[in-house]
Amino acid sequence: MTGGIIPKEFDTIIPIEQIVFHPNKVNPLNIVIDKKVKKYQHVRFKGSDFKINDLLIKKGTILQSNHILALKTLGIKNIKVKKIPKILFFSTGNEISNQEKIPNWKVRNSNSYYIQSLKKNLLFNFENGGILRDRDELIFENRIKTMLNSKFDIIITSGAVSAGKHDYIPRVIKRFKLSNYFKSVAIRPGKPILFAKIKGKQKVIFGLPGNPISTAACFRFFVYPYLLNLLEIDEEKPFQAVLKNEFFKKKNFTHFVKGKIYATKNGKIEVEILKGQESFRIKSFIHSNIWSILPSGKSKFKKGNILDCFFPNYSNKNLI
Repeated sequence: MTGGIIPKEFDTIIPIEQIVFHPNKVNPLNIVIDKKVKKYQHVRFKGSDFKINDLLIKKGTILQSNHILALKTLGIKNIKVKKIPKILFFSTGNEISNQEKIPNWKVRNSNSYYIQSLKKNLLFNFENGGILRDRDELIFENRIKTMLNSKFDIIITSGAVSAGKHDYIPRVIKRFKLSNYFKSVAIRPGKPILFAKIKGKQKVIFGLPGNPISTAACFRFFVYPYLLNLLEIDEEKPFQAVLKNEFFKKKNFTHFVKGKIYATKNGKIEVEILKGQESFRIKSFIHSNIWSILPSGKSKFKKGNILDCFFPNYSNKNLI
């Protein structure tokens, strides 16, 4: 039978489907073989797939289902893995609500749910810290202090990071000793993004803008690369697609644009930049299946240009 051990006296298998019984299958006296028989046909030798000292999985590889299949087949029960980073997330603002029915001046809390939904695809654990209101400056400071002696690796806030009256996230963070800090990057969307690393600790804080598409873009292109760095995984690489439609942007900004990729009949990958690129517009995000990066230093992108592309909801490393 398939998978059986071959007795020592034999070295070749002939499938029964290839045998003619004579005079009949019910009472056979002989078998007729009308095809050439090769030695070792249909025999699988021990060690013909994996050999001793073969490298099975490289360090820094994201474990997938195919790796689990190999590990279990070979009887490997335990391997060393990196701890999945843990994120503590806060929404900010008096206008943010978890209620379904809201007055005109409020907005529903969507950013926390979006980021939480990415945790399996982008390798992190998530805890929702709730909503920080406009006068919760001291509460936020205390949560950072608690985080320094906790299992959390990253605090992420959404909103209160720009230059408004109640945008207290930057001034609270600056009260701590920091080894790295930046605020505002020449990007669209997401310009007022903030990053801070606590001195002497493997603890960082990301302040993301409040607009939903700004939050999505900044998480994808700032937080996720940092997660890969924590996990000691090689840098994620873009894949490239041919632009279908021309697009104009401000020259001195890098733009993350919502797009849709297609496969043409001749096997090319094309990307269409969708209408509605403003950071508050979610409708175009629904219809997109890719982020394309338009680098600074150039304002006009023509049909036929090659663009770097990244999947929005899972890693490009899944392609490798």
